[in-house]
Amino acid sequence: MPSTKHRLKDSGRQALPTHRDEEIELDRVYLELNSRVQPTWGRSVEPDAYITDLNGEILVSREGADDELRVGTVSAHSVHLGEADEDGVPWLDILDARSEDTAMYTDLFDSDGSCYGEWVESTLEPFGSDLLILDRIRIKPEYRGHGYGLYAAQLMITGFASGGVVACVPAPYELLENVSPRAPSTRASNRGRQIPGWAAAEAKVRKHWSLLGFERAPNSDVFALSPTTRRPSMETVMRQYLSGKHKRRLTAQIHA
Repeated sequence: MPSTKHRLKDSGRQALPTHRDEEIELDRVYLELNSRVQPTWGRSVEPDAYITDLNGEILVSREGADDELRVGTVSAHSVHLGEADEDGVPWLDILDARSEDTAMYTDLFDSDGSCYGEWVESTLEPFGSDLLILDRIRIKPEYRGHGYGLYAAQLMITGFASGGVVACVPAPYELLENVSPRAPSTRASNRGRQIPGWAAAEAKVRKHWSLLGFERAPNSDVFALSPTTRRPSMETVMRQYLSGKHKRRLTAQIHA
């Protein structure tokens, strides 16, 4: 399938501590992505051809160094619902055709799957119909705790979501790594009861992503935002994140 490379970088000047307690500028954090694009014309077009896959790495350039720190990975799906609507392809079919994970995002649609539901329209007021799904943002253990994931998500939003809706399902997916994919505990409805520590970790991750402006859809695990409505600046997001991290550290010291 056709593939395209993207490099996303921002010009923010907010300072961010690294794992060595030094400071870097966030304009040194960037993404290198590959995309998988399928044709949406012809006789045998599958519904998920309207999904462009975006996969790549989160990198930090180092002053005076020839290489970069590869701190994590990102995967996302750009779903061209507007084009599908013009071609008469049902929205539900597009997300159902790809995977069980993408099918979760049908919670954002109305009952017949032809448009966004009432909550999306009234709360997010999206301009446009396309959907950007932030599927997974993984930070390597040794680089966690510095806001790289938040910044990668912001780069994806500014780079690939000029309108419509951005959505994710915040969850501690690393807790699933040692569990068989076929195990009953991996089902979304069972994780909180059968995977130790899942409920507490999930609540923490959800709070983390809400810093960017994500809101939880009613009766769903899906969180969403509109990129065209007013949201916190990245400087505000990072200030809140680092402040929360400092408070948690103080609390841990008090109870130690």
